[in-house]
Amino acid sequence: MDDPTLTPVSPGQERLWFLHRLTAGEPTHHISVVSRLAGALDRTALTAAYDAVTTRHESLRTAFVDLDGTPRQRVLPPRPTTIAEIDLRHLPPAERETAAQTRLDAAVREPFDLADGHLLRAILLRLDDEDHLLATVVHHIVADGWSTNLLYRDLALAYNGQPLAPPPRPYTEVVRDRHSRATDPEVREYWREALADPPVLDLPTDRPRPAERGSDAGAVEFRVPAATVRAVRDLAIELRCTPFMVLMAVYQLLLAQRSGADDICVGTPVAGRDDVDLEDVVGYLSDVVVIRGDLSGEPTARELIRRTRTALMGALTHQGIPFEQLVADLDLPRDASRNALFQTTFTLHSTLDVATTTVDEFAALAVTPHRTPPPGIAVDLALEATVVGDAVDAVLVYRADLFTASTVERLAAAYTDLLAAVTAEPDLPLHRLPLVDAATRERLLVAGAGPPLDTAARAGDLVARTAAARPWAVAMISGDERVSYADLIDAADGYARRLHAEGVRPGDLVAVSLPRGPHLVAALLGTWRAGAGYVPLDPDLPPARHAALAAEAGVTAVVDPTGVHRRAPRRRTVAPETAYALFTSGSTGQPKAVTVGHAALADRVAWMVPAYELGADDHMVQFASIGFDTHAEEIWPTLVAGGTLVLLPDGPATLPDVLAANPQVTVLDLPTAYWQALLDVVTAWPPALRLVILGGEQVDAGAVAAWRDRHGDRVRLVNTYGPTEATIIATAIDLDADDAHRRPPIGRPVGGVRAYVLDRHGRLVAPGTVGELCLAGAGLADGYLGRPDLTDQRFRPDPYGEGLLYRTGDRARWRGDLDRDPVLEFAGRLDRQLKVRGVRVEPGEVESVLAGHPDVVQAVVVARDDALVAYVAGRVEADAVREHAAGLLPALFVPTSIVTLPSLPLTRNGKVDLAALPAPHLTARTLTSAPPATDAELLVARIWSTLLRVEDIGVGDDFFAIGGHSLLATRVIARLRAAIGVDLPIRTLFARPTLGAFATAVEDALAAELAELTDEDALALLAQTGPAR
Repeated sequence: MDDPTLTPVSPGQERLWFLHRLTAGEPTHHISVVSRLAGALDRTALTAAYDAVTTRHESLRTAFVDLDGTPRQRVLPPRPTTIAEIDLRHLPPAERETAAQTRLDAAVREPFDLADGHLLRAILLRLDDEDHLLATVVHHIVADGWSTNLLYRDLALAYNGQPLAPPPRPYTEVVRDRHSRATDPEVREYWREALADPPVLDLPTDRPRPAERGSDAGAVEFRVPAATVRAVRDLAIELRCTPFMVLMAVYQLLLAQRSGADDICVGTPVAGRDDVDLEDVVGYLSDVVVIRGDLSGEPTARELIRRTRTALMGALTHQGIPFEQLVADLDLPRDASRNALFQTTFTLHSTLDVATTTVDEFAALAVTPHRTPPPGIAVDLALEATVVGDAVDAVLVYRADLFTASTVERLAAAYTDLLAAVTAEPDLPLHRLPLVDAATRERLLVAGAGPPLDTAARAGDLVARTAAARPWAVAMISGDERVSYADLIDAADGYARRLHAEGVRPGDLVAVSLPRGPHLVAALLGTWRAGAGYVPLDPDLPPARHAALAAEAGVTAVVDPTGVHRRAPRRRTVAPETAYALFTSGSTGQPKAVTVGHAALADRVAWMVPAYELGADDHMVQFASIGFDTHAEEIWPTLVAGGTLVLLPDGPATLPDVLAANPQVTVLDLPTAYWQALLDVVTAWPPALRLVILGGEQVDAGAVAAWRDRHGDRVRLVNTYGPTEATIIATAIDLDADDAHRRPPIGRPVGGVRAYVLDRHGRLVAPGTVGELCLAGAGLADGYLGRPDLTDQRFRPDPYGEGLLYRTGDRARWRGDLDRDPVLEFAGRLDRQLKVRGVRVEPGEVESVLAGHPDVVQAVVVARDDALVAYVAGRVEADAVREHAAGLLPALFVPTSIVTLPSLPLTRNGKVDLAALPAPHLTARTLTSAPPATDAELLVARIWSTLLRVEDIGVGDDFFAIGGHSLLATRVIARLRAAIGVDLPIRTLFARPTLGAFATAVEDALAAELAELTDEDALALLAQTGPAR
């Protein structure tokens, strides 16, 4: 029989009730107001005042009941209020404030029991005879910001002895009316269009985004100066808008600058009291409207404010649709790691909170507000501003699991600076506003400048000096063959004579296409000694491609296994200073030749020799194919330092074979992906090994951890980054133990290099913000051979220094303190950024998590048909990798399909060959859609089928993918409780959304309960629940 005392809840209350259960009573939705009371406090009058307030406002004595997974509310009779009193006068005066804050924090965070009806909590801390702190804490399900003003007004009136009249309308009547009122179809259609395909705010974070949204909050307070506020008001008057619109527009601008997006959604609360009778009702009546900021087309500040005004007016005209209805209409994908629809809010209060009352309002007491840390936060970032006279006091509340206080302090300062800049020049295009202040600009330039370099001699000349000083030292080892420096110079001179005989002159290019071996190194050096630059071509290339590249380069001669040949068809002359021209593949798939000068190579070698501590005793493996610029990092620094190259022989021998045969190897220079693959293959590394240089791809923290576990600190592990256009490498860093637990950085600029992280308009971005990594200074290539158009496109004038800068097309950001330990963190290619269901996904982030599984050797993630597909190498099951990823990544970041392979295909230079990855044969559902078989699977399938009205659910089906949502999840838990007496947390279904995984959780919970029963009790329980259990 229906209980007449139970009444429906509003859609907003239903959402908060669900979130309360999902987050196990976390304080995210607690509202607290704390005031300092100075004067003689009448505690009896205060208690009576609270009693009067709870009697007047029935929402404050409402209990919420779970009725088969659906919440209902019941208003309870008035009952006395208990004020928790804490006396701190026994403590030394200097300790009382700290102790009071600790007690207040605990009181604010203490969970509420929504079922018992005590949803207002009062705490009184006595610091001195006439000095008290009074805290009032309510749950958001029964109150909102407007309500706290009413509550304190009524508390003051009652404390002063004035009677409180009943509100114009009871709260339950208001809720019942709103529950039954259908939203206007025109309003719903407006929002469906206004928020179609809403963007996800992707601010750069200091910590990886966890799989589930955290609620711990931090706060940074700041003040907007009076002069700026006056300018805001003047501009608002000029544009016929409100100061709120100006402040909101500039906040959207700040978010756009930090995220790189031009489509920004910001939530802002509205009172929800469109009827005058509701202005005196305490309850959860407020709602949030979404203001979609459009910063496209490079508008001026004036135009942006106009756009914001239009969006805000439209939102206010069409308010009244419940947030839950809006989310359902938009059919947004579920993401437990962030708030739906908007990830940031902006709130402007026109006056200080009503808690700042006067002596006349709170008899004989001086009442001032007392700020406390926020108990929690439901979005990533929230800006709350309050007009205080001519100034604005503001606080940025942030998710502590994503951001650090220093990052948010920079955001606050940037917001204040932007307000001043926008109001000073409202007609200036926004892309001309600086992203950082002058001081930060200088710090970024200092952090991005590598150590100075002296002018260096050419690498070929330095090799000749080494040969003259140590002619009989071993320059190269190839199997059993030993080649001295004298023999190397003799062989190089032989090639130079033959090239001269074929007409090669200074400024010519020579194609060198030889297999690994002493003759290859001699031919490269001989080309230089002939005054030409070399074009290295992989001898294994198909003949047609080989010929096409030689023709494209316009080489004068070709050196191949058959000898030295003049090439007549076309001759290209380059600067005599050209050391080599190396073909790379572009994003268009068309190869382009990068020309590198002798000065650039000399600068790089001059940095490498001391940085890698290379000397005559070193043995470096020459592993890289001649077609990739790493060969120059292996060959020339080693020979300049007088060391020995250990050549990887042509034929069946592999690097592990060479390492086993050459225990004297001290240095390895390997592609990152290949090194990671070797970790499970090579069990005995050369005992003399002291340095491993990595480059080419992002290194996984798990691989660094495995290396450190095996080698400790005995072997240096240097991570490098650099495009061919910056002469091999541009940044480097020694990876230490800390890099085994975070995304390993790519370091700082090497000698003579300048590194900038810029936005698309060439502005320095703020620390922590992702932008395009651009390089300048020593080591920059001359451009693209015969492609002046492409050279002009990628090599641009350096606005922050002399010469040109190169736009790498790579994304990066500065991490760490700019003044102490700044490092660059690689964030992926601009052209590898993926978007899945409207959310930007960086493959490298997902790959890093997958590679963190102990049985995964290597991982790569690609997008296929708007879904993520992961390829993992290792002895591991796909389900195990998926479960690992689901525990660490947002749901949208977990690959739909996971393909396990013995090893990932690699290109000739040791990078993962994306084109060779096999297509996933089956979708994730097809792979895991076997019918339920166990008792637990059958029970869960029946419950899901009933609630979702879906038949034939398989063990691999995802509850949320087949129609489930958060509120239905509560009913699943309620049905399970009714069927077998097991009360699982709601979060279990979010963590294990497939039928099979959830059924296993049910079995585990039952097993845990049965383990605590006697045999007789267990048998009785099994008999009572039947075969389904």
